[in-house]
Amino acid sequence: MPAMRYPRAIGPTDAEHITVYYDKAYFAGWPFNHGFKAFSKDELLVSFSRGPCNYASFYDRSHPVVDARGGEYVTMRSTDGGRSWPLDGLQSLGSRQDIERPLYTTPEAAPSAPYDWDSPDFFLTAGFGIPPERNQDLGYLQVSRDRGRSWEGPFRMPTFGFAWVQVKPDYIVRPDGVVLLFVTVGIGDGAARNRFVAVYASPNGGLDWHYLSAIMAESPDKRFVKRYYASPAMLGDGRILAALRCELDARGSWPEVFESDDGGRSWRFLSRVNDWGGPTELTLLDDGRLLAVYGYRVKPYGIRARVSEDAGATWGPELILRDDGGSWDLGYPRTALLGGGKVITAYYFNRADDEIQLAGGVRHIAATIFTP
Repeated sequence: MPAMRYPRAIGPTDAEHITVYYDKAYFAGWPFNHGFKAFSKDELLVSFSRGPCNYASFYDRSHPVVDARGGEYVTMRSTDGGRSWPLDGLQSLGSRQDIERPLYTTPEAAPSAPYDWDSPDFFLTAGFGIPPERNQDLGYLQVSRDRGRSWEGPFRMPTFGFAWVQVKPDYIVRPDGVVLLFVTVGIGDGAARNRFVAVYASPNGGLDWHYLSAIMAESPDKRFVKRYYASPAMLGDGRILAALRCELDARGSWPEVFESDDGGRSWRFLSRVNDWGGPTELTLLDDGRLLAVYGYRVKPYGIRARVSEDAGATWGPELILRDDGGSWDLGYPRTALLGGGKVITAYYFNRADDEIQLAGGVRHIAATIFTP
């Protein structure tokens, strides 16, 4: 084993911060849950949740209120490489309640034809339904074949007997064309030991889904640490990596990376990216390195990243993208490649210098362009 090194955290010299969506009457959040993609070096689409919020009380800005009860799912588009996001380009996908109602009223809904998941025009958003009468939470997909201009779905995902299913736009396409979707599932009351990541597989472009495998830790803390929300990456040699959110509570979290060398059929622990931070998205860079970006939910609050030059086995110095957060309630990043070595990461944020403060400033969508 090589000797452990302890490099100090550093800041990239070219970080450019951008406000994507800010409205002091709304709580906006969670691009990780809804999707972010660069269709070209100029055209990008981000999807997120927003809910009315007057920041008058802790109840008013609680996540179940602004998302589950009052949430609306929207998209915004940039045509200049992510540097501007015109408000007149905001598209509503509907209230969360309206989007998810068909999961229970029309469960037979299905795609009309297979999707090309590798298409530059393909965009995926996903979620889990709010049961109308304490019934089963159901995961679903919404899909666009034309860069988010029109949508199909929601399409209900199979539960395979799990108590509940949460779906995020976390997928890879194997060289044989099989799509792997990384889904958080529960087998009980939601306790840590009953939550894990299941890998669903589709051999026909999303028309049918089958259970493939589970990613489960064997570490001593597996009895009380939740491991879920996997972000996958396909390496050039065919190996598949997945960064899991490991959590004691919303602030006490970190990412662990698991790997598969048999197409996602079995998994083993590979590395822990950092001390604290999550959820984390993995992005394979153009030069073959691996980028991990995550919300940093301990002081000083912000957004951080690390780069691996050996396929996730070890990680370089921590990159401080931002450290001006007003509270821990931030993060959930998604990253897209811009070319020329640059990337853009979208996330939700709240600033320490915001004039409106309630355990942090107005929750809004921001992005950072930088060179890892």
